[in-house]
Amino acid sequence: MAKSHKRIERLLLFSKVAEHLSFSKAADELDISRSYLSQQISQVESELKTQLLIRSTRKVRLTTEGQKVLRQMLDINRTLLDIERDLSHSDQSVSGVLRITAPAFFGSAYLMQICNSFRQQYPQVEFEIDVGNHLEDLAKRNYDLAIRVTEQPPENMIARQLTCYEHWICASDEYLARAGIPEQPADLRHHQCLSHPDWRNWVLHRIVKGHDEVSDIATHGGFAVNDYGVLVEACLAGNGLVRAPQHLLEPHVAAGRLQRLFQNYQIESRHVWLVYPQRIEHSTRMKLFIAHLLAQFESSPT
Repeated sequence: MAKSHKRIERLLLFSKVAEHLSFSKAADELDISRSYLSQQISQVESELKTQLLIRSTRKVRLTTEGQKVLRQMLDINRTLLDIERDLSHSDQSVSGVLRITAPAFFGSAYLMQICNSFRQQYPQVEFEIDVGNHLEDLAKRNYDLAIRVTEQPPENMIARQLTCYEHWICASDEYLARAGIPEQPADLRHHQCLSHPDWRNWVLHRIVKGHDEVSDIATHGGFAVNDYGVLVEACLAGNGLVRAPQHLLEPHVAAGRLQRLFQNYQIESRHVWLVYPQRIEHSTRMKLFIAHLLAQFESSPT
């Protein structure tokens, strides 16, 4: 019989392949060779006398037995993650590392300043911050806190609303002089609209005689980019109208570089949540940082 600790190690490697359904992606994340990973999976299948994966040149699929093993391994992975979190937060002094995952816009607009001000009070606390547009699962990855822009925060985590913000529609004087000023939402169909690829439909709300009047406009434009900073730069260059988060456009409107349009409409409001696992909320550095973070948004609309 194989030594149990080696079998557990191989099953953990299997769970990573099963998560990605790819030997290459799993090997890259684990920083091991694909050939070694494949060998270890074959070994554990031999030990269990069960095929866990169906391999082909194009894809990897789970067998029925593989699905059962994966479900059990996810429980084990969560237990290991809980142990790691408990140990990392067992020291009640205000020191150690806080791991945060957040959207890129929140990292640049708010998070770095908030973390710096916290470290001025508690210099023994360090931060490891992951920013990007991907969503990390706190039930699977070792992050202490996550910032989420969502209308449905995860039910298996504690969620505290931080703030909310709107999108604005703006354009440069150069563009408006050339293309005209849109007066009604339907006019947007006749303009170059700079959009995120996933949100080409622009939804505008306004209250008319007590009723919510909704305009859902399918826009078009010369290009779409999944980075609002790039879209704002294109707007500043006179390439079209942009719909982007308020905090990115407000400085340009204040400086006169852009005009805000449709000010009587609400455009795609978003809620920002702080999300974290319940079992570590009593950590001293967690409690203090959460209080500090919430305090920064006390005056924000909810």
